[in-house]
Amino acid sequence: MTGFGVPQGEQGSAYAPPRPVPATQPVATVFAAPAALGSTAAAREAALTALATARSASQPPSFVSSTGVGPGPGTPPPPPSPPSPPPSAPGKRRTAGPLGAIRVLQIVCWQLMLVAVVLVLDQRWPTIAAVGVAAAVVVALTAVRVRGRWLYEWVALCVRYLLRDRVRDLTAMDGSGPALLRLISPETTGIDGTVNGDPVYMVSRAAGITAVLQPTSTTLDSAEAMPAPQQLLPAQDEQALAFVAQVIHHAGLNRARHPRIWVALQALRTVDVHRDADVQQVLGNAVRRVRRRLRRDGLPVRPLAEYETLGMLAALAHVNAGRGQVRERWRQWHSGPITQAAFRLDGWSELTAPVAAQLLRWLLTAAPQAAVTVSVTARQSPADVEPVVTASMRIASVGPAALESASGQLSRLVRAWGVSMARLDGEHAWGMAHTLPIGIAH
Repeated sequence: MTGFGVPQGEQGSAYAPPRPVPATQPVATVFAAPAALGSTAAAREAALTALATARSASQPPSFVSSTGVGPGPGTPPPPPSPPSPPPSAPGKRRTAGPLGAIRVLQIVCWQLMLVAVVLVLDQRWPTIAAVGVAAAVVVALTAVRVRGRWLYEWVALCVRYLLRDRVRDLTAMDGSGPALLRLISPETTGIDGTVNGDPVYMVSRAAGITAVLQPTSTTLDSAEAMPAPQQLLPAQDEQALAFVAQVIHHAGLNRARHPRIWVALQALRTVDVHRDADVQQVLGNAVRRVRRRLRRDGLPVRPLAEYETLGMLAALAHVNAGRGQVRERWRQWHSGPITQAAFRLDGWSELTAPVAAQLLRWLLTAAPQAAVTVSVTARQSPADVEPVVTASMRIASVGPAALESASGQLSRLVRAWGVSMARLDGEHAWGMAHTLPIGIAH
């Protein structure tokens, strides 16, 4: 699946992908400046015409079937020419303030520290000093933000990292697939079922029950036909439970092959509906509905049985083929000789569907020296007006140097599209779980 057995001389060299077409940025329509919001219909029509012209002049790189004439194993397709920019530039996307989201408990802490300092002003100096130092520490922990996190969040993250078991041997158990599931969720159990006569393996966790679907065609470029996960959620008037739809895209080192795609559907438990049988019935109905939808779109899929699901999870996490010795480090997650790192893709939910699809194709081709897995997850409950969309990415390569090179390439790429890569240092094991088709969302 991943192609890590390809000799070094056949892996190809990295290339720099072209910058995105500015007109395809969602900022032109959603986050435009006030002046742009008042533009006329003619201006919008001109922008759409320029977008269509630019897309026809430069298509994203296509994947050549392994049975056809094309690049050899491990050789990336040649990058297309950079598209011509449209005549008008889009508005700038608004960014979060320097303090980020301040929680109510933080404000309460500041108020309590202020009251404590005022109350000890008439006390002896040792008392004043002790209270002052404690207040300064509390304020620093709750008011200082470093790399997108408050200091108290970094402290909690470090404590969790130091306390958990970070070295495991998945090969010493009953197979790397089941051992990997227990590593992610110790309470996980498996349920064998059928949907329209096809066997399906359902992963039962405390949060809900998940089934995995896979396209039946191995030659079709499924990324073209696969809709966004939010389009696979049940309709609002049909939704009885909270639901998660997740689409996993994976590109191994052999870029002559099409990327692999899996769809995970998860029905979440509620206080009223929590028994396996009830949740399983809701999930089965969702599997039938999604299969009908994708069949109409020209992308037939089938549910995976137990041995297929467990084998796929092990291969996607690179813990198969004798690589079951896993070690978590602060900046990486290792499975045998494979070095992996997980990232959160902030800003993905603000992209329009065509832009997200185009960026996804670039992410899967821009770093040929590494295997890339991208997970896009949509979660919605009956009370939600809009689904919550999150995206994660995992990069795997042989050695830290190749990993850092690939992450640098992809980071520069996503920044050009208004998306940022937040490295999940201290929680790469959890980040790895987010990029497996079991329905885990941020």
